[in-house]
Amino acid sequence: MIWPQFQRQVVCSLESVQDMVEARKNSFEFLGYDFMVDENLKVWLIEINSSPSMDLSTHVTNRLVKLVLNDLPKVILDYPKAKKKSQCDTGGFILCHKNKMQVDRPQNANLINLALEGKKIVGPR
Repeated sequence: MIWPQFQRQVVCSLESVQDMVEARKNSFEFLGYDFMVDENLKVWLIEINSSPSMDLSTHVTNRLVKLVLNDLPKVILDYPKAKKKSQCDTGGFILCHKNKMQVDRPQNANLINLALEGKKIVGPR
């Protein structure tokens, strides 16, 4: 019940910015997602970190960071070269989405001028 919510929120967040992320050959980006689960088992996305802390500051992060740092090379080095992806050891990492096609970036993405305009609302006196 909880895991599909994590997956859906990760996929939606990445799809919302996919036309703004520049594809760079021979590189990857590591993101840190912070979630909260309420008493009804609803998952809430708190924030996404583009430079997640890898500190061993608590007993939880001590265990998780070591697992991530051990498994990350499997994903970035072994998985792309594996002939049978389903048999490749990715440790604790799970592929939760694979896009069917590449999304092209808008040609004028940097030329868009966004502005917020409004008028002061004056209430009754």
